[in-house]
Amino acid sequence: MIICMVLRSVFRIKCKVFSLISFLGPQRVKPKGSHGYDEIPTKILKLNVPYILSLLTYLCNLISTGTFPTRLKFAEIKPLHKKGEKSNISNYRPISLLTSFSKIFEKIIFTRLTHHLSDNHILAKEQFGFKNKSFTDLASFKLINDILTSLNKKLLVGGIFCDLQKAFDCVDHDLLLSKMNWYGISGEGFNLIQSYLKNRYQRVIISNKSK
Repeated sequence: MIICMVLRSVFRIKCKVFSLISFLGPQRVKPKGSHGYDEIPTKILKLNVPYILSLLTYLCNLISTGTFPTRLKFAEIKPLHKKGEKSNISNYRPISLLTSFSKIFEKIIFTRLTHHLSDNHILAKEQFGFKNKSFTDLASFKLINDILTSLNKKLLVGGIFCDLQKAFDCVDHDLLLSKMNWYGISGEGFNLIQSYLKNRYQRVIISNKSK
């Protein structure tokens, strides 16, 4: 219950102008030329920050209501050819292009969720991916070190390796929300994530231009 109150208070904290500037830094939101359906690339958005910062701060503080803006749930999907025959649809990887404003909202939500998970020591120490100051090199080092340590102790070593294709597509949203609630994400925080995942829209953009 204590954890629940921690995250709930975190999402009630209002964004300030100077903190929003840090979210728009080059390490957070990269100045790219790509854009979503609004046709506003992050490059243009960052150039105009001095003129829209106050309004942007006000909009970002709407996350405290527990509702993600509907207009930011629209995505354009562009298929990117990976390998094999171009006539086979399974050989394409979908690239989701979101609006620049949506990326800022997502960075704020991601940062607050990360702080919650880190401060409450929720993530397992065995997890190396998608963690700050953690790399796949560390996972390889730990694996090799554990194997060598066991072999030196004359122990048998076995391993099971699983490769999930399209892992993110396999995530059940209801199960994800249930687990997030279990780990203390409730109140406005839970409602915000639920609002973000529900009732999203997308359209596929297919170009006949060849490079």
